[in-house]
Amino acid sequence: MVHKFRLVSRYRHLPLQFKLLLWFVPLLLVTIFAMGWNSYRISSQQVVEKMRQSQDHLTKKTTEQIDEMVKGMVSFSNTMFLDEGVQRLLNASTEAQHDRNSVFKTVTNLMIASNSIQSLILYTLQDQAAEPFATNQAGLTTAMKFSDFVHTSYYAEAVAAAGSPTFGLTRPSDGIFVGDHYHKIVLSRIIKNVYTLQPAGLAVIGVDAGKIGSQYLDNSKDDVDMFVIDRQGMVITASNRGWIGKKDIELPYFVDSNSALTVKERLDQAVGHDQWIVSHLQSEMTGWYVVVVHSKRQLVKELGQISQVTFTIACLCLIMSLLVTWFAAAAITKPLKKLSRSMRRLQTGDFSQRVFFEGNDEIGLLGHGYNLMVQRIKSLINDVYASTLKQREAELKTLQAQIRPHFLYNTLNTICWEAEKKGDKEIADMVYSLSQVFRLSLNDGRDTFTLEQEMELVTNYLFLQKNRFRDRFQFEIFLDDSLKDFIVPKLLLQPLAENAVIHGIEPLSGSGLIAIRAYRNDRMIVLEVQDNGVGISPEGLKELRQRLELRKPLAEPETGIRTGFALANVQERLELFFTGTQLGIESIEGMGTRIIIQIAVEGP
Repeated sequence: MVHKFRLVSRYRHLPLQFKLLLWFVPLLLVTIFAMGWNSYRISSQQVVEKMRQSQDHLTKKTTEQIDEMVKGMVSFSNTMFLDEGVQRLLNASTEAQHDRNSVFKTVTNLMIASNSIQSLILYTLQDQAAEPFATNQAGLTTAMKFSDFVHTSYYAEAVAAAGSPTFGLTRPSDGIFVGDHYHKIVLSRIIKNVYTLQPAGLAVIGVDAGKIGSQYLDNSKDDVDMFVIDRQGMVITASNRGWIGKKDIELPYFVDSNSALTVKERLDQAVGHDQWIVSHLQSEMTGWYVVVVHSKRQLVKELGQISQVTFTIACLCLIMSLLVTWFAAAAITKPLKKLSRSMRRLQTGDFSQRVFFEGNDEIGLLGHGYNLMVQRIKSLINDVYASTLKQREAELKTLQAQIRPHFLYNTLNTICWEAEKKGDKEIADMVYSLSQVFRLSLNDGRDTFTLEQEMELVTNYLFLQKNRFRDRFQFEIFLDDSLKDFIVPKLLLQPLAENAVIHGIEPLSGSGLIAIRAYRNDRMIVLEVQDNGVGISPEGLKELRQRLELRKPLAEPETGIRTGFALANVQERLELFFTGTQLGIESIEGMGTRIIIQIAVEGP
């Protein structure tokens, strides 16, 4: 806290030039860096989004290409099913060399036409001990014996498919294609007799997985990886040949994945990774997933120039802002320093000081005001002696004005004593009441009364009015003892009592009654002024209430409706003095009027 206070104190004593630098330069730097960072972030997001769209398109295209390759394998197997030589080879009880030659010629032509199929194995189910027919693009070759092949998953899947093609991946270690050292994407399918539709043989068609990866998944960018995995998570083919035959959880993109998840769940989880852009699409034909992965870090690295440019611009702007701010602050503070020097001379008593600034800006207006102030001070000093005499004269008159109320009180009291000496008690009481009304009204210049003082004033006023109207009305005063010291605006009830006398009782032909009460009602203080005079007509009462709501007093019309000046004055003073007050009017024509004031109070 002490250190903070010292920093604030040092800041307050800094020259204005340095204060402008302290405020302007950080603000400019924050603005530049915020704009640079925002530009970098938006550019990164756009590049990543465009790359994601590009990857989605590439994934879709690659999936279609691999589906076309698979369709070629299926079409090749269908041709095997319909070829007469293949049917004879698979259904013959004894193997004929000319059938093998015929099939070899047909298969060779088909392999050359397809350009993707490298290997074919035909097993006959009629003679399981027969040598399998195996060939590749180089010619006849050797394959795994059927007695061994029946123990593989490829055989089990083909039999379960009952003639439908099944797909998988063979490793060189599986030994299905003897002497072949490459991973193969294989189609296994039962071939039926075209006449009996009974299983006659089994075809195993192989495609070089690495060659397929080079053909469809090759990408010139080192930071992009493409691969195809089956439903069990095995990598069928990949742009990186070293991944072929591995499980997906062995790849660097899934090492943190839970092995209990399905392949699709692991792929969906990888899509949200913050280091890679992952796109994947499942083939409806094979169920394989084509996956494209791009490194975000490598992609966003190309945007590093933005940060470098931002930093360079920030440094240049900092230097420029320091220079511009320094000279601008000097231009602003130079006239202020001139004004400060003139003010120091003024403090020594040199009232001939003047400053002259060019322009009508704030500083120019300040200089003009300073010159006027100096001239005015000089004039005031010249007039000080004359004003001192006038001030003393005013003080004397003020003392005389203060003496006059006391003189009037004393005079009225003297008249009252003289009347009592001569035995005229009625005159003495009237003079005394008038003295009290006058004294309470002045109230030593204060604007507030206690309720006790207000009731005393109203009592004296009604006493005088009662004597004036020769006992044409009586009055009652009630004040709750707990409210004697409650403070209210001066002359709050007296105008209402005056209204009751003039507008309620005076027009009345008989004797009337005025009741004034002050009491508590729950958390409200209630003040009532009630008379049994002539009252107000319904139309007049409605108009009076509307005028009070609009804060517009009524002039007294010819109809005899009482004026609203006193009510409006009382209402306005109540609202200024209290919060939560209400002034209500109740009246019945010919029966009297009741004014109710409710003041909300807190506590008991």
